[in-house]
Amino acid sequence: MSGESLEGDIGLFEAVAIQVGIVVGAGLFAVTGVAVAEAGPGVAVSYVVAVVAVSLSLVPTAVLGAMYPTVGGNYRYPSRLWSPRIAFLTTWGMAVSVLGGGLPLYGLSFGQYLDSLVAVDPRLTGAAVVTLFFVVNLVGIEPAARVQQLMLVTLAASLVAFVVVGAPAVDPANLDPAFPSGIGGVLVGGALLYFVCMGANFIVDVGGEMRDAALTIPRSFFVSIPLILVVYVLTSLVAVGSVGWQALANEPLSVAAEAALPPALETAFTVGGALFAIATTINAVYMIAPKYLLVLADDGVFPSAFGDVNDRFGTPHWGLTFVYVVSLAFLLSPLSIERFSTLMAFGSIVLVMPVMVAAVLLVRNRADAYADAPFRIAPRTLVAVSVVAVVLNLGLLALLASEEPRTFAVWAGLVAVGGGYYLLRARQAAANGAPLPDRMDDL
Repeated sequence: MSGESLEGDIGLFEAVAIQVGIVVGAGLFAVTGVAVAEAGPGVAVSYVVAVVAVSLSLVPTAVLGAMYPTVGGNYRYPSRLWSPRIAFLTTWGMAVSVLGGGLPLYGLSFGQYLDSLVAVDPRLTGAAVVTLFFVVNLVGIEPAARVQQLMLVTLAASLVAFVVVGAPAVDPANLDPAFPSGIGGVLVGGALLYFVCMGANFIVDVGGEMRDAALTIPRSFFVSIPLILVVYVLTSLVAVGSVGWQALANEPLSVAAEAALPPALETAFTVGGALFAIATTINAVYMIAPKYLLVLADDGVFPSAFGDVNDRFGTPHWGLTFVYVVSLAFLLSPLSIERFSTLMAFGSIVLVMPVMVAAVLLVRNRADAYADAPFRIAPRTLVAVSVVAVVLNLGLLALLASEEPRTFAVWAGLVAVGGGYYLLRARQAAANGAPLPDRMDDL
């Protein structure tokens, strides 16, 4: 496949940097305020709910990623082990969420944070930063990974300063009542935060560009997930405790930074924390999203141009361009940050479930191969964890859809368009004597 010509040398530190960059940037700085509007001071518990739900799905994902390091793993595993059609639909749904919700959300959030320092147009500023990281990723994943590491170090220092210096500003009265909207609000907050927390899952999409992926993928989860949970809980408690949940609802964390930090640190937090955190997420999405287009092109579902890899830089330049153009169009639309947040959640919840089914089928249909897997757990445990993860994801999807029926209807309608495209493409391929399943190589 074309992915074999991709260049990359990602190790454990780079893998953790990619995971933390996706998760911390989006979760803390772009969506915390939206989740606070639902959960109130209970947003810290919402983060725990989201991380626990994500951790369940990461166990089977780590097994698959270690056993079959590849490009676009979240599509390839279910398409090879279960159903190509379902794998395509969930991947398409994820694309709708990332390109129509995720990248526009991150770009707009970046613009809003910068606007709190200097007067700028948030959407145009967001468009500029989305363009910048498009160019960075055009010249190769290794330069992009190096940029990720540098930004992550600055981000970590900013978050430590916010928690340590801001802690004395916490007023216990701001944390009472803990659950103003009841447990339902906490669960809705967890559903909204699920997308950004499950960003670690995307590391299997660059497994083909990783050093010793069989060990690096599971190890990266063991490092990144506890770190992410601690950062989320401490930062959200300080943020809500310093200003109260009503003041933070649907607002950026700069509102809390203004109240909890001295002016010099507030500026440093906004630049080194918020701006760098969101930038790391944008950068990481560009590293990962084109991989899906590349694999789908190899499978004959998308035009072959999406499988082209630049001879000089070893990057999927047409795939990157497609991601950039579509996300930029949504970013410049009049959709609100709340709509972007909700739209991006649906696809991530759905994407996980076929991967869990693929893990179950791996144990049942390839037992001999699984017995020699480099990272394995007891087969019954793997099946149980996968089933629980599917049930939990279905519950989160139903909850979020009931809270935002219009946004869900838009997302589902766009997924239906993708289903129609797949049927049309499959008929064309069959009529030409090259059915789509025949194009798919094994794992």
